[in-house]
Amino acid sequence: MSPLLGHVHWLTAVGTGLIQGVVEWLPVSSKTMSALFLMAAGVSARNAYTLGLLANFGSFFAALYYFRREVGMMLRALAHPLDAGEGATLLRFVVLATLATGVVGLPLYVLMSRTFSAVGGSVAMLIIGVLLLGTAAIARKKERLLAAEQAQSLPGPTKEMGTPRITPAAALIVGAFQGVAALPGISRSALTMTPMLWLGYSGDQALRLSFLLDVPGLLGAGAVPMVVNHGGELAISAIGPGTAAIMLLVSAVVSLLTIDAILKASRRLPTSVVTLAIAVLTIAVALVLMRV
Repeated sequence: MSPLLGHVHWLTAVGTGLIQGVVEWLPVSSKTMSALFLMAAGVSARNAYTLGLLANFGSFFAALYYFRREVGMMLRALAHPLDAGEGATLLRFVVLATLATGVVGLPLYVLMSRTFSAVGGSVAMLIIGVLLLGTAAIARKKERLLAAEQAQSLPGPTKEMGTPRITPAAALIVGAFQGVAALPGISRSALTMTPMLWLGYSGDQALRLSFLLDVPGLLGAGAVPMVVNHGGELAISAIGPGTAAIMLLVSAVVSLLTIDAILKASRRLPTSVVTLAIAVLTIAVALVLMRV
């Protein structure tokens, strides 16, 4: 444990939980913001990346509660998964997209975990900054698509909030994009909303489906480090089980308190400029540290 963590370990846990609880619902990578905060507090790059993923467990419970209606429909649809109803449609979408996420995301998690084990903190920050530039570009594309949709105001079935018109191919595409969000600096919501907008879904429907995918996505993000290469155990031991528990508790409480307001606000927030600014700042700090 670093000297800094030895003095303010509980503040570090609270700060990480606050970041996760708020940023998770914005088109900015919450795991990256948490990782950068933890690295600033003295945690190694690999452990910071892993703890940023583990913090997702707290937000999982908030997402599960917020989407309890949809989750209930999907659970009831397990008895008839091939029906045409909304519950069965959502179930097929979530299952197929989650499978695609696992296929793409697991190898990327292993790759980044090994990469951060081999490089120093400044190099890790530089990698994160470069990946954040990619998120800024994706967010800008999403904002342009939403602006075009609002300007056209075209009627049609994809504008309605009823049963999503989803094909297996669309679910697999969106899930694969979500898997790429295992990379630090990449926003899950920006990656999932953008292909849905390309496929013709409305902004409201894309937002709804994106965050419905967050329920299994958050669970998987928190669980993977615990079962792959013991990364979660190593990261928790680095800060202590009590500190990790505080982080998860704060994350859950803050997520539950903020999810509704932030999801509504995030429909209007131009996040590409904010993400670009964070990327430039991260790269600048990394370059300064590399020279020191």
